[in-house]
Amino acid sequence: MAFYKNLTNEDRVNDTAIVTSGLFQDGASNITTFFTSSTQDVNTGDYNIDVYRYDPAGNASASVQFGVAYGHLEGSGSLGTVGATGERPSAAVYGQFNQLINPPQTTKFTFGSKSTVKHFYALTLNRARIREKMEAGGWELHLSGSGANRIKLIDDSSANPGGTSNERNFSPEYNVVSGTLVGGTSIHTAAASEPASSGSYGSFYPSLGIILLNPDRLSDARRGAKLVTAQTSNTDVRNHRRLYKAVRSGSYFQAKREEEVTSRHFFVRATAGDFNATTNETYYTESTAGVKQIISGLRTDPKTYITTVGMYNDDNELLAIAKLSQPILKSKSREALIKVKLDF
Repeated sequence: MAFYKNLTNEDRVNDTAIVTSGLFQDGASNITTFFTSSTQDVNTGDYNIDVYRYDPAGNASASVQFGVAYGHLEGSGSLGTVGATGERPSAAVYGQFNQLINPPQTTKFTFGSKSTVKHFYALTLNRARIREKMEAGGWELHLSGSGANRIKLIDDSSANPGGTSNERNFSPEYNVVSGTLVGGTSIHTAAASEPASSGSYGSFYPSLGIILLNPDRLSDARRGAKLVTAQTSNTDVRNHRRLYKAVRSGSYFQAKREEEVTSRHFFVRATAGDFNATTNETYYTESTAGVKQIISGLRTDPKTYITTVGMYNDDNELLAIAKLSQPILKSKSREALIKVKLDF
């Protein structure tokens, strides 16, 4: 039988905590293998590549972890120009990200000291995986281009907690720099020290789960990944595949998500004089006159067992149920205090 008790403000406590967890499938905080779908080229392969932790051809549970795309202001690297057949997908990608990230009247991206960058690689984490946002200072990506060139990239939130001073539609914005999280965050080259001719490695937007990488900086043979980006007009070179191959060859991507979780605690108190009766048939016996009576052993010292706590609103509508791991004995000489926690 259900018995009711109104909860007061003294029975409620709220608290908020920042929770971080692995971003990738199965709760992993890093992955070392990367796969794509063999059928994607037919559909959206000229726009982007969806990347999986497991091979979707052999694992039905494999899900998309992130996407890789290439954008160019003038549509270079993809088919189509004025008077030529083609949809210029790289220009469409560039316009989409420019509209999302940059304020109105902005036509080019800024990477470090260079504000005239007209193309980029975009690595976009699956929204369902990041939930609220990616953790700033919690990701590391290895890229390996041609030859033995390998770079390790992180963001500079450890040295610049407030982000850059650039005006963007989403803040904060952090610089992508060379460095590692192993053994504590270590930045090898700050964004301000990058060559003005190419700019920094890119920008990171934790609330969007987007890492924009600067192709000009990645092509640097000395300190970059030696990742050459083709900017030929009206040519379907699919540059985003070049970045995917660099990610796959780098064989390491660490990332965590960060969520603000609000918890509400309800203290349900079963005092000595409460919840000492039930309509359970085993609690009663029937007299010869057909009148139910409490069995003799419980008449003077009633005992019940609490198994469930239900949370109701003012209209007596059941909103939540908390099942106890085991029944709690309740009697006039025993009180119970049950804490119900709701996270949202």
